[in-house]
Amino acid sequence: MKLYLLFIVTIAFVLVSNLLVAQTQIGGFVEYDNITYFNIYDEEKINARNQGILQLELSHSININADVFGSVEIREDQADQNRSRIYPREAYINLYFGDFDFRIGKQVYAWGRADGFNPTDNLTVWDYSDVLDIEGEEIGQISALVQYYTGNWIFEAALVPSFTESVLPDQTSRWWPEFPGTIPNPAYPEQGPEFVPAQYTFNDPDLPDEGHESTQYALRVSYMYRGWDFSLSWFDGYNDLPAFYNTPQFNTSFTRAEVVIDPVYYRWRAIGGDFATTFGGFGVRGEAAYFITENWDGTDPAIDTPYLQYVLGMDYTFRNVIAGNDLFLILEWAHDYQIPDRDVTIDVMNLNRIFRKSILSRAELSLGDFAALTLTGVMNFETDDWWLQPGIEWSITDGVELDARVDLLGGPDDSLFGMFDDNKRVQFRAKYSF
Repeated sequence: MKLYLLFIVTIAFVLVSNLLVAQTQIGGFVEYDNITYFNIYDEEKINARNQGILQLELSHSININADVFGSVEIREDQADQNRSRIYPREAYINLYFGDFDFRIGKQVYAWGRADGFNPTDNLTVWDYSDVLDIEGEEIGQISALVQYYTGNWIFEAALVPSFTESVLPDQTSRWWPEFPGTIPNPAYPEQGPEFVPAQYTFNDPDLPDEGHESTQYALRVSYMYRGWDFSLSWFDGYNDLPAFYNTPQFNTSFTRAEVVIDPVYYRWRAIGGDFATTFGGFGVRGEAAYFITENWDGTDPAIDTPYLQYVLGMDYTFRNVIAGNDLFLILEWAHDYQIPDRDVTIDVMNLNRIFRKSILSRAELSLGDFAALTLTGVMNFETDDWWLQPGIEWSITDGVELDARVDLLGGPDDSLFGMFDDNKRVQFRAKYSF
């Protein structure tokens, strides 16, 4: 931790000491963000968002062989103090030597070419404290990235020395799942009722050991040929979301129970690939990854067995649809299934596997040059749940943007969006970028 702070302070010193030099650039944004829920069903939950964000970005060119970049986010949420933070999002140095580029420090990765859902983007860690609002919520990791360029080929290797987990919703959040008040009694009918009241205890997560055992690796090779972009990738690291082990403990009369929940992070590997190209006015892309877990034989109920995820998508812009305005449309099909095939129960709160058999879409209808109507949607055919987000975006002037959106969701109680169907809401944002 001390080394990390020293690195941040050093970069900050270099940037600030060169503010008056032409090679230094300052940017960022100021944003106000408000969320109001239609239904307040539990006064003990956080039932709003009322936050301001200041993000500062500073970059400085040292010479033709090196530059540095740093960004810091200052966020205060008066409705939810758990979201308030002063957060160094990225801080790294770039080094350029011939055909090699090196990036060392805290950085955010974005691998994959699909829109909205990227099975190969396994270096990215997320803040899932709001399940519907993860745009810009990537968490930087201290790591090293090397890239080698030759002709139409790019070879990349990333090394992440230590593990960082994704952020899950807090128990005061409306996105914290409700657990059943009763559980089956294994001693019934010999002793006790068929179902007994249950309380839940959450232990601290079991994180990977520090040292070389927690080191993560990733490789990617990309190739461009006649309008086609391809890549193959390999990831060897940890799932950033835990497996949850539930251990029920009953009293001697089997009339009540305490369920002890232990979050455990486990290692997995993934081999993946993606492509992107255009046909006429159509943009076409696809992405897939096969995840190799520690539970190949399916004997561990908490850990996923190996599975494949893929997504295929297409986009097109329809010109002069309404009053001379254009309509941009993206449609994607996402599929997730077990290999080898097994009849397993999928945890609906496993955020890595939301899209089992799903259509993801986004439509954007321009309203002149400075505004647009938007509609984002997800339909999960296996679990019959859905999410729909109509909205409007307006660019008032250079750097000033307003947007408003409504989140509508529903489905069966045992599905992700159905479980949170009371979380329908409206969101408003005002943002100035500089």
